[in-house]
Amino acid sequence: MKTALKTIGLLCIVTLFVACEQNTAPTPYKITGEFISMIPDVSENVDETDEVTTDEPEVTGTESDAPAEEIVDEPIDLSKVAIAISYETVNSDGEAETVILVDEPFNGAFEYEDETMEPIEVTISLKVSEESEPMEINTVIGSGHDIHFKLIDHPNPSVDQFILAGSSIQTVNSENAFTISGDLSEFDEEFNNDSLVQLWASITGDDGESQTLRWGPVFVHENSFHIEGDVTEPLLGTLSITKANGGPSASTSVILEPQGEIVVSKLGNQSMELSTTSSDGYHAKLISSWQHKEEYIALVDAWVPAYELAMNPPETDDETELLEDENATDDSEEAEVTNEETGAETESEETAESEEESSESIASIEPAEGCEDAEVGKFAEPMPAMDGDSGTPDWYSLRMQSIDIRNATLRKVFDESEDPTAQLIAMKMRPYDFDEPADELAAWKILSQKYDADYVAIHITPQIEDLEKRVLLAENDAMLVPGQKAPEFTLLDMEGDEVSLYNVLGENDMVLVDFWASWCGPCIADFPDLKKLYAAYNDNEFEIVGVSIDSTDEDWIGGVEDNSLPWMQLGELEGWYGPIGIQYGVGWIPKGYLIDSKGCIYEKDIRPDALKEFLVNRYGMDESLQESELETEDSQGVSG
Repeated sequence: MKTALKTIGLLCIVTLFVACEQNTAPTPYKITGEFISMIPDVSENVDETDEVTTDEPEVTGTESDAPAEEIVDEPIDLSKVAIAISYETVNSDGEAETVILVDEPFNGAFEYEDETMEPIEVTISLKVSEESEPMEINTVIGSGHDIHFKLIDHPNPSVDQFILAGSSIQTVNSENAFTISGDLSEFDEEFNNDSLVQLWASITGDDGESQTLRWGPVFVHENSFHIEGDVTEPLLGTLSITKANGGPSASTSVILEPQGEIVVSKLGNQSMELSTTSSDGYHAKLISSWQHKEEYIALVDAWVPAYELAMNPPETDDETELLEDENATDDSEEAEVTNEETGAETESEETAESEEESSESIASIEPAEGCEDAEVGKFAEPMPAMDGDSGTPDWYSLRMQSIDIRNATLRKVFDESEDPTAQLIAMKMRPYDFDEPADELAAWKILSQKYDADYVAIHITPQIEDLEKRVLLAENDAMLVPGQKAPEFTLLDMEGDEVSLYNVLGENDMVLVDFWASWCGPCIADFPDLKKLYAAYNDNEFEIVGVSIDSTDEDWIGGVEDNSLPWMQLGELEGWYGPIGIQYGVGWIPKGYLIDSKGCIYEKDIRPDALKEFLVNRYGMDESLQESELETEDSQGVSG
């Protein structure tokens, strides 16, 4: 019996010794690098039959006419390039010191192999000349992944790249490490080895300031990539893959969490949205749960090619008609299937219901005193049709249906989960439509009860305050309809003088109050036709008052000058949620109110085409408008 116990004890000791030896065994690693020139070889473009001459070219006065040799950057001289690899450590005396692993010339190809007892963060430094500042990469050796880098020489030296390829390891802390990896072979040529993978997440610090964390970037290498980083808590991030030459790009949301492993692959048959898989954790609950549903994939497979066709229509009329007929048939069939699968309403049903609700809402509001005779306007919809006569595009309707699946899943997680972290991430993913601020506000208020006061003040209260403004804005927009009195306001004009709206109204028969901004494309598109109407009817006491919601004087004044706007300009330079913008329900722009001299609203959300009809009916057709029709239609886009 004693002999047996001794034998067992000896085996335990040997096993423990072997385990310790294995835990302390060194980890081999390899660092390799390559040089890639993107500078065209001018000599290759010269025809062998071309006559070589030393005559100077004719000077025409433009840089584009200069010889090719003068506009192409000289390539990097590899004979002057040096590489160094080092890391920081603390010696036995507690002093910081730098350990240099490599310090040698870089001839365009590099390979270094060694082993380490533990993961170490190293700096790979490259100098293309003695005078230049070093380009640096920080990564980790001893992680089990080899390190590969590329030095890419571009024609423009300011965009030369020194970048990792294949793997980007940015953590030595395995406890908090996350990994994102992908084999992109199934994407064919769309995302091969000249594609760039980037990963980032926005966080709010204890001071309330927002900052962006980044991992990578890393080039796809041998059709794959691998990113490791660390986080102390789950974070909502974004992963994107972009073709280096400006070709296709794809992206997806990811949830980065300690010990989380995410695998990237192709989603369905398209390449605009990436598939991400995680077996457990918050990513599986909040992203994989809806992204891998068959009906969601079917909708994405339907809307992406329809969108690409809309953005890149065929060149010839014959081809356009043929493809539109085929696409209309395919899209209609797909829409019928996906509507049955998801139970979603069609866009036409939603639009019809919306118009009916709007009419009922207007009819239920009594006219303001003194505005009984004001004509009830057409009340334009907040989101006009996106492509004129053909209505909302099929791709847009299909995409909205896919987003509905996503949002419904996230809202269900919020409603049923007892985990505040899951609820918080779900809310950060914006599971409510923009026109549902009240529901979103209620959800954030519920969440505010589950965190301490300091956290709520920094991370949740700003969301609540923003939504409270949006709710008030939506309520005001619903109540401020034709037949109601326009709220009075006073703003500064471009000379710094105060201007009262009701003073302007009292001096004119009709006034268009036009909310706009210098960055608003649809606003700018309306200006040419507004100028024609202003010139035609200004003598009839028709006035326009532009109200800018820009954020700075420079943007506002610059927008007025760039577009040569002749009418009165006022500025509420507080962005979307200025007091007057909220009072007038400005949730999108351009937003126009047509108001009479008594302050009664005649038309709301009016655009140039409808404005012309109104003015012609009121004042008669002006000669200047008879020869040319207005090009802008009420169905043009909005910004919001």
